[in-house]
Amino acid sequence: MPSAAHLDRLVLNQPSLPKARQWREWLAYHEATLPQASGWERGLSDAAILLHHAIATAARRLRRNPTWDFQGTMTDDTQPLEESAQEAWKIYEHIKRDIPGPFADLALCLYGAVRQQIRLAREIDVMRRMGHLDVDVLVDMKAGTASEQ
Repeated sequence: MPSAAHLDRLVLNQPSLPKARQWREWLAYHEATLPQASGWERGLSDAAILLHHAIATAARRLRRNPTWDFQGTMTDDTQPLEESAQEAWKIYEHIKRDIPGPFADLALCLYGAVRQQIRLAREIDVMRRMGHLDVDVLVDMKAGTASEQ
């Protein structure tokens, strides 16, 4: 396993970790240093971690890659993607009133990302079940634009 310093350099040299495996390795080294206090700090950390896992799982399922648990055993997809994204949303909903003003905008950004992941997860679940995705689109012929409904 790469050193914590090596993983930190990866983080600092890139806008984000491009692969779920790198995220898992980074988290293994840094999870203990994330805010662990009770209340809103812990809730924001937990929601962000769940969101990262939900995104990685969604990408893996879109690519039809198998999932591996931490012991290196391949496992089946047993939980709908939307359920894992909903868990992050429930944590946020539980702590949102306790978040201090200076962190409100950052927390709202996390909330927006979680809500987007819920919708995306729902669509991926439908696509995998049906083999395709139907998106209701409104076409404005005059303006030449299309928008989702």
